[in-house]
Amino acid sequence: MAEAAFSDDGKYYSAITQDGRLRIWDTETNVLKQEYTPDLHLTSPPSCLQWISATQSASTPQKGGKRKSLSEETHCIALGTTSGKILIYSVAQAKVETVLSNENTSSAISTLDWHRSYGLYSCNKENNVCEWNLHSSAIRYKYNVNVDSKNKHGNNVCAIKIVPHKQHTTARFLVAASYQVRLWRLHDGDATVVKNLGHNAAPTALLTIATLNDVCWLIEGSQNERLLSFWDVTITEDSIPQQNGDETPHKKQRRKSISKTVTTSTPTYNFVLEDAPRIVDVELKEEDGATRLSLAAATRSGVVHYYGLMLNGSSTKPIKPTVTIQVSSGEARPLPLQCCRLPRTGDLLLGYWNGPVLTFEKVTPDLKSKTQFLIRGDSKETKKKVKQTNEVNKVRTEHDASQVTYVEPMGGVARKRATPGDKIEVPMEARLANLALDVKGRGRSAVSQNLTKLLMQGLHSKDKGIILTVLQKDDPLVALRTVSNLPADYVPQLLEQLADMATRKTSQCASVCTWMSALVRCHSALLLATMGSKSSDYLTQLQAIFTLRRSHLCQLLNLKGRLDLTISQRSAADIALDEQEPVLNYNDSSSDEEMEAEAYQSDSGASWGDDKFESDASAAADESDAD
Repeated sequence: MAEAAFSDDGKYYSAITQDGRLRIWDTETNVLKQEYTPDLHLTSPPSCLQWISATQSASTPQKGGKRKSLSEETHCIALGTTSGKILIYSVAQAKVETVLSNENTSSAISTLDWHRSYGLYSCNKENNVCEWNLHSSAIRYKYNVNVDSKNKHGNNVCAIKIVPHKQHTTARFLVAASYQVRLWRLHDGDATVVKNLGHNAAPTALLTIATLNDVCWLIEGSQNERLLSFWDVTITEDSIPQQNGDETPHKKQRRKSISKTVTTSTPTYNFVLEDAPRIVDVELKEEDGATRLSLAAATRSGVVHYYGLMLNGSSTKPIKPTVTIQVSSGEARPLPLQCCRLPRTGDLLLGYWNGPVLTFEKVTPDLKSKTQFLIRGDSKETKKKVKQTNEVNKVRTEHDASQVTYVEPMGGVARKRATPGDKIEVPMEARLANLALDVKGRGRSAVSQNLTKLLMQGLHSKDKGIILTVLQKDDPLVALRTVSNLPADYVPQLLEQLADMATRKTSQCASVCTWMSALVRCHSALLLATMGSKSSDYLTQLQAIFTLRRSHLCQLLNLKGRLDLTISQRSAADIALDEQEPVLNYNDSSSDEEMEAEAYQSDSGASWGDDKFESDASAAADESDAD
């Protein structure tokens, strides 16, 4: 799987970034020439690339009505994606010209390879090798290079390489690296193992082919091992498939001999590295009737190992680097080497990071020393006294301009005016104020930036205390400004923390709603583009939690109302009777009032007797009159 490569002429260098973008540098001018972002680069980003040369025919009008056709080769890059498609990107037109797709499968493309004589080959995760016809954008042949194995590392092909040959046959030969490196013969849709190199290859294998005359060599390595192996994969007559027809005894014997897979257990040469390789390049030359090998490998530690060797038989002893090249700045700060290439001129092309800029430089290896240091970059100059010149009388002053004080008008306080280009010293009070989390104490923009950095720190270190310090702030404006400055890499981690907080207390769930609303508003495009990934699982979990809490909300409110009513009734029953106001108040204070009450009662009794007597007398008189 190649994620970075040079063009055939070494003029361009291309690499796939971690966020799925394609970058192309011009090695002659050290300029980032193009940057391309494929569609749906988040859901189906590019997984590998391969430089190819596409031939375009152009017709030019001539006198007499005749047209002359001219064929031009243009630089193109084949990008294999995780969705199973291959994008043919034209460097001259800065766009995708053709999209190659296999309708039968959507397995991710794991590796690509191209040869001028044989065309473009691709291999997916299902170990299906496809031979593409670039003119018709269709599959010419499809081969299955899967070998059943019980190895725990699996059998996924991680790298392929076309082996050129000069035999008179239509068969193609391909090296495939899975848990073992094998040489396959591809002929009329059938794949047959010709040679088994017997070497365990890691999931990130590096394959490089070098040819000289009729000999073909394979350099095999891995991005997880500190060793490069050198194998002889020359195609001979024994590897050619037999043709139909009568067979002579010699042909029968030859067919019987190739029916068994040839196993090569030991490589011809082994090269030792300081660290695992990142990119490898090799070149073979003839010098005084012998073959000279030049090998360059850029490692993960940021150095380049160069090997110079005269091929003579084989050697079981590991070969150490002839010279190790390192690049550093004037302050002894290492500048990591990213890539290397061996051009035909003999010099070594190096690419290293000088700050944010990728710089390319041609270097001649110093074979007299084991380590070659290159001092690059701007060195720190010692501070010198600034000499100012008066433009009027050309008088030079030896004073330090940074120490000059100026008095403001109207009796202002003297202050120091900063010279142009000098650094402005920030007071300690301002620095401490920037570290505070109080929103009311200072501007909101600085608080949002500090909260964003604090949240990034907590998500990166998975510190629950820091994360809860930020996420428990239930303020929509603070949440919106904090999430808007959050990088896209931390969005899945934030979703995971919000899903965990949503299952806890109601106060935390309320703050989760505030932060989730801000996250949807600021990163809606990212959430839509990552549907079907791990982020969508957290969204589904949050939706289920909110739906469950909302379904029980009415029941909880009903229960809360009943509890409040019961508690109020119990509290009313427990109130003491002496604290209540009396309905009737009767005071028995003196005996005089009793006397008056008795006299009043006696008078009323007498009057009641007189009235009764008068009524009886009147009744008797009425009876006498009647008689």
